[in-house]
Amino acid sequence: MAGTISSAGIGSGLDINGLVTQLVAAERAPTAARLSRQESTTRTEISAFGQLRSSLANFQNALNTAGSLETVEARSATRSQEDYLDVSVEPEAALGSYDIIVERLATSGRSASQTPVDPNAAVGVGTLDLNLGADSFTVTVSDANADLFDLRDAINAAPDNPGLRATIINVDGGSVLSLSSGLTGDESAITLSGTGDLGTFASDIAETTPGLDSLIRIDGLLKTSDGNAVSDAIDGVTLNLLQADVGQTTTITVSRDDSLLRENLTEFVEAYNSFANTVDSLGGFNEAAGRAGALNGNSLLRTVESQLRNAITGSFGGFQASDFGLRFDSQGKLELDAATLDTALETRRGDLQSWWASESGLVANLDDLIEVQLDDDSSLSSREESLQNRLDSLADRRERLDIRMARVETRLLRQFGALDANLAQLQFTSNALAQQLASLPQITSRQSGN
Repeated sequence: MAGTISSAGIGSGLDINGLVTQLVAAERAPTAARLSRQESTTRTEISAFGQLRSSLANFQNALNTAGSLETVEARSATRSQEDYLDVSVEPEAALGSYDIIVERLATSGRSASQTPVDPNAAVGVGTLDLNLGADSFTVTVSDANADLFDLRDAINAAPDNPGLRATIINVDGGSVLSLSSGLTGDESAITLSGTGDLGTFASDIAETTPGLDSLIRIDGLLKTSDGNAVSDAIDGVTLNLLQADVGQTTTITVSRDDSLLRENLTEFVEAYNSFANTVDSLGGFNEAAGRAGALNGNSLLRTVESQLRNAITGSFGGFQASDFGLRFDSQGKLELDAATLDTALETRRGDLQSWWASESGLVANLDDLIEVQLDDDSSLSSREESLQNRLDSLADRRERLDIRMARVETRLLRQFGALDANLAQLQFTSNALAQQLASLPQITSRQSGN
């Protein structure tokens, strides 16, 4: 409250503070109630447009997943046995069958020192030049007390080490330094040379396992590779070699995989219907509850819905959604007829690809439409900004109402305070007059003849 009268009603006996509070509340109530209604309506609309934006974004995400060419041209591969190789395929893989024999797996080169030594004994000083395929690096040991452990650590920690790994193996008679290549194939051999004491050490290191290319036969034709993941033999096909056996043939078959397209079309239908349900909830009228949606009658809501629906029923590449099993039911929900889709996949795959996933197809057009609506300059964004500005304005009006009511309270307290003081003065005067009258001599009358 703006102020109080500490002894309010001393002259009148009235509860002036309580009376002023009630009068201020009565004057505030109509405006405060109107502001509350407007704030509630505005917040409800802001929330509703937020739900619309979220629903559009979710639908767009479903489009991004469903609309790629990989969806239409997906491939799958099977193999006659699983022990010798695994296979993965890309959409561009040619359809067909191939007989594969894994004759040899690729191996990485290994070398080791031949003379066991005490690992704690000094290895000497000097440089060690190590070569791994086409790469090389140098390790320098200047500490005369450096041992085999120090040399191992220096090799592994070298900043330009291309992938060579040094370890110490304990064998009969002592320990040896083992070097393994991080590469596979004929080019993964490890060679060493050195200077000083390390030159002698380098001369004691010999190859223990040669690096070899993998060797496979595809329909009888030889193919070598420096690794066990062979991706340059069959276009769009990667063969991951697991085990070699010249007597075993694995047949791989590359075929179309339409399960992903069916799954994505189903998710597309569900995503659109989720959007449609949101529109119905926001813009419809619930007869059972007797309540309209937050955006009932809103033109923007219906414009967005109409644009997306018209795009789905429109023509792209000379074809329509119904040609491939997509249609709207009587309730305005999208549905997919599996039989029509299956027929299209068998007889009109190129048409389906043009309609669905081309740069000028349905998915691209829908994505563009949604992107326009979600843009910062869109009608939706402008409407959300306008509603937020309205909410800010209502907050300002509520603040001004508080200031005005504080002034009204101050004025009423001052007026009632003056009235109370006047009544107190009148009461004082009345009491004084009563005392004076009571002190006057009483006049008695004598009756005649007494």
